[in-house]
Amino acid sequence: MADYSSAPTRERPSGTAEHRGRRSFWSAFGLLWLITATWSLASPLASGPDENAHVVKAAAVVRGQLEGRSAPDNPGSGVVDVPAVYADLMTYPICFAFHGDVPARCAAPLPSGSAAAVQTPASTWVVRNNPLYYAVVGLPTLLLPPSSVVVYLMRLLSAALTSAVLAWGFRELATLRRRSFPLLGVVAALTPMVVFLNSVVNPSGLEISAALTLWIALTAMVRDPDPARAVPRSIGIAVVAVLMVNSRGLSPLYLGAIAIVVAAVGPWSGVRILLRDRRTWPWMGAVVLGTALSLLWTLGAGTLAGGGAAHQELGFFSTANRTLVDTGDFLVMSIGRFGWLDTVLPTLVVLVAAALIGLPTLLGLALGSVRDRLGTLATVAVAVLMPVLIQAWQARNVGYIWTARYSLPLTVGVLVVAGFGARAGAWHLPGWLGRRVLRTLLPAFAAVELVAFVTNLRRYTVGDAGSWRHAFTGAWSPPLSGVALTVLNAAALVVAVWLLARRVPTTTTSIDAPSIDAPPEERQHSSASA
Repeated sequence: MADYSSAPTRERPSGTAEHRGRRSFWSAFGLLWLITATWSLASPLASGPDENAHVVKAAAVVRGQLEGRSAPDNPGSGVVDVPAVYADLMTYPICFAFHGDVPARCAAPLPSGSAAAVQTPASTWVVRNNPLYYAVVGLPTLLLPPSSVVVYLMRLLSAALTSAVLAWGFRELATLRRRSFPLLGVVAALTPMVVFLNSVVNPSGLEISAALTLWIALTAMVRDPDPARAVPRSIGIAVVAVLMVNSRGLSPLYLGAIAIVVAAVGPWSGVRILLRDRRTWPWMGAVVLGTALSLLWTLGAGTLAGGGAAHQELGFFSTANRTLVDTGDFLVMSIGRFGWLDTVLPTLVVLVAAALIGLPTLLGLALGSVRDRLGTLATVAVAVLMPVLIQAWQARNVGYIWTARYSLPLTVGVLVVAGFGARAGAWHLPGWLGRRVLRTLLPAFAAVELVAFVTNLRRYTVGDAGSWRHAFTGAWSPPLSGVALTVLNAAALVVAVWLLARRVPTTTTSIDAPSIDAPPEERQHSSASA
C-alpha cells in the first residue's frame, strides 16, 4: 500500500477512460431521462408528494417571490401570487390524494385559456425552501402561457436535471476496472421510488440523485485515483455537491456525512492523494462556498423552523424510539410507495425487490476486507441513526414528519459502499463471476421497475382495487396513451439492461489507472504498462 501511494504522481494516459466516460454519460442521460419521463407523463398532476406546493413555489420563485407573504393561519407557510392554473393545484388532488381506490378522474378540470393566467394568491408550505431547484424547474412557467401542459414540462425539466446528475455517476462507474459489483449496487439503489421522485416536481429527487452520484464519485476518486482525470472529476463533484446542498435544508448535513464516511472507509492513501493535489483545491472551495450560501439561506429563511403549533407531546426519546421502529417501513417505502403514499406495490414485488436490493450488501459483507465490512456496517448505522436523531431533534418544532424520501440520500450509500467493498474483495476471484451475477440480476431489476410503472398507472386509471385488464382503459388517462408510455418504458429498460451488460468488460485494460483495491502485483503490472 505504501508503494502505491506515491505512484499516481506520474501522469497516465486516460484517453480511453475519458472516451468511455463521455459515451456512458450521454447514453445514461438519455435512457434515464426517457424512463423517468414516462413516469412523469403516466401520473396525474399534483400526484407526487407535496407536488402542488412545490409547483406553486417554483412559479413564484421565477417571478421574484422568494419567500412570499406570511400566512396568518400558519406561520410556516407563505402566500404568493401565481397564475390561477398553478394556484388551483393546491386543491386539485384532494379527491384522490391519500385514497388509493379513487381514480384521478374525480378531479375537476384546471383553468384554461385566459382564466389560467389570472394572478391568484396561493399558500404554499414549502415557501422557505432554498430557491435554486425551483429557479430551474419554474422556467417553463415564464416561457409558455399558463396551462396544465406547463406543469408536465416542469416535470420533464426536473427529470432531465436529475438524470444528468445520475449520468455523471454512471460516467464515473464506466471508468473503473472490475466494475460489476459497484454497478450492481448502484442499479439496486435506483429503486422505483427514486425514479418516481425524479419524475415529479419535488427537490427530494434532486437531493437523492445528487447524493447517489456523490457516493459513487467520491468513493471512485479515493479508491481509483488518476492524476490525469483529477480536474474533470473534481469539477463534476463540485457541481453535483453544490446542487445537492442547495436542494433541501438538511442537505449540507448529508453532504458532510457522505464525505466523512467515504474518508473513513478509505483507504487513507487515496484520501491523501486527493487532498494533496492542488488542482482539486479550487473545486473544493466551490463546494465550501456553495454550502455556506445554502446554510445562510436556511438560517435566514428558517427552512428548518416549525410551521405551526408546538408539539409538546413529542419527547426526544419517545420520538427517537418511534422513528427507529418505523425504519422497516421506511425501507419498504424506499422501494416503492408512490403518490401521496397511497399507491403500494404488490407484496410479492416488494419481496423480490428487497431480495435483489439486499444482495449487494450481503456481497459486500461476504467478500470485503475487514475494513470494507466495517465500512458497510458503519454506513448502515449512519443511514439508520441519523434520521432517528434528526426527527427526534425536530419533533417538538415540526411534528412527526419523517418519511422514506428523507432517508434515501443516506440509504443509497449503503449499496454503493457495499458494492465497492465486494469489488475490493473479489480481485482474486474469476472476473466472469461478477459479470455473470450482474447480467443475471439486471433483467430482474428491470422487471421490478416495469411492474412498478404499470402499478402506478393502474392506480390512477381504475384505482388500486380495479381490474388489471382495464389498467390502460380506465376512467382517467394520461396525456399520452398508457400503452405507448408502457412500451416506451419497457423499451428503455431493455436497452439499459443490454448496454450495462455489454459494457462490463471481459478483460481489464492496462491504460486505466491502477486501483488501490487491487492486489500489489496487479497494481505493479498496471503501473508498468502505463
